[in-house]
Amino acid sequence: MIKHKCANCAILKANNGVCPFFQYAPIAGTGCPNYTAQLDPCDICGNHIIGTKFWVIDENEIKEHQICGQCGQRISQNKCIACQKANYCAFQQDTNCQLPPMVVVEMREGNAVMQTQIKNPDRIAATCAINCECYNKDSKVCMREIGGCNNHQTIWRNN
Repeated sequence: MIKHKCANCAILKANNGVCPFFQYAPIAGTGCPNYTAQLDPCDICGNHIIGTKFWVIDENEIKEHQICGQCGQRISQNKCIACQKANYCAFQQDTNCQLPPMVVVEMREGNAVMQTQIKNPDRIAATCAINCECYNKDSKVCMREIGGCNNHQTIWRNN
């Protein structure tokens, strides 16, 4: 196996001289199997990809995109994070609706009465149901809250 000089490693340069794999400044003249001359940017966040690289195939463009491990993990949990439509939420940002976002409701279970806050259903009907592509009118739920929908359009930085 060829050992490369750490001083020329792009990973080391991107991390201010500290190797993220060994957590110290490497000794001159040594090398490691993680050496790379060039770091590729993540196609979602734009940060350098250090370590694991994920490949995503965009079905709309039939094109491969490389993303960093952090974006890969975030998208696997909730793909709305990288969606073009995720920067606008009608429920929170609609200034025309004067209804409060949360309301207090009483729930009764046997002799116990509890009060809890829920999203205002009237505000949801006045904002989300009319102005938001992420709202499913059939199930009456925001698709962002369940982690994705069929209208997903990923934001790719290299387009």
